[in-house]
Amino acid sequence: MRRKWKGYFTVEASLIMPLVLFLYLLIILAALFLYCRCAISQDNFLLGMRGAGFTWGAEDYGEVLYGEIPATNPAAGKGMDRWDAEGYVMERLHYKRRFYPFFPTQTGEYRELGESVLVATGQKGLDGAVEKRVWKLNPVEMIRKGRGGRNA
Repeated sequence: MRRKWKGYFTVEASLIMPLVLFLYLLIILAALFLYCRCAISQDNFLLGMRGAGFTWGAEDYGEVLYGEIPATNPAAGKGMDRWDAEGYVMERLHYKRRFYPFFPTQTGEYRELGESVLVATGQKGLDGAVEKRVWKLNPVEMIRKGRGGRNA
């Protein structure tokens, strides 16, 4: 009787072990997908903040720390130089694309929507875009408003 049941655990293990290994692989791939999505979302937010900080130069607000000073842009009006936020953001999206493992971005988009900036990227394996909308804030104007115009 003992010899009859001797290989029972071997057969059971040969059925269960591939299933367990497949589940581990599935969990690892899901974690990599979520990591890439979080990294893309964070990069979109940071690029949106940088793009929102690009000013016309007439707002008495700080300076742009990212990008190069452009040549005079006739579309800017009144002879002022305009920082090219869209060019900067698109260049950085293209640069960052190669650093996301397994699920890279395929497309990128930058739009200025009045008082906000939208940065969106399409990720491989995902139907919708990863979007971040950032409001354009002028800290100098906020401080002036908070102080009621005193010591501004």
